[in-house]
Amino acid sequence: MLKTKITFAISALIFATLACNTLLPPAEPPSTPFVIVEPTFSVEEPDLPATEAEVPRVSLEQALTAYSAGAAVFVDVRGPDAYDLSHIVGAINIPLGAIEADPNNLNLDKDQWIITYCT
Repeated sequence: MLKTKITFAISALIFATLACNTLLPPAEPPSTPFVIVEPTFSVEEPDLPATEAEVPRVSLEQALTAYSAGAAVFVDVRGPDAYDLSHIVGAINIPLGAIEADPNNLNLDKDQWIITYCT
């Protein structure tokens, strides 16, 4: 009789354990790593002048006319000290080093004619 009670108790524990396991949510499958592949494309560089001689020059009259019409902005590329000493009225100061370091993040209206100067 004792043997039957022990067998019954063990069987009850086994069935209870199995029943509890069926109530649990299924285990999450192992997460598989994924890789985000960004599209690649070539950014075409505009035809920039290769030498200083190829840089287009603008006359003072053309520059003043465009600036007065709101079609141009003057950018003084000298350092802040030189800019503070003297500059064209209305010109903004963006040192050449800042332009060379990050030319894409300049706070300039790309629809305007950007006229740079250093003297």
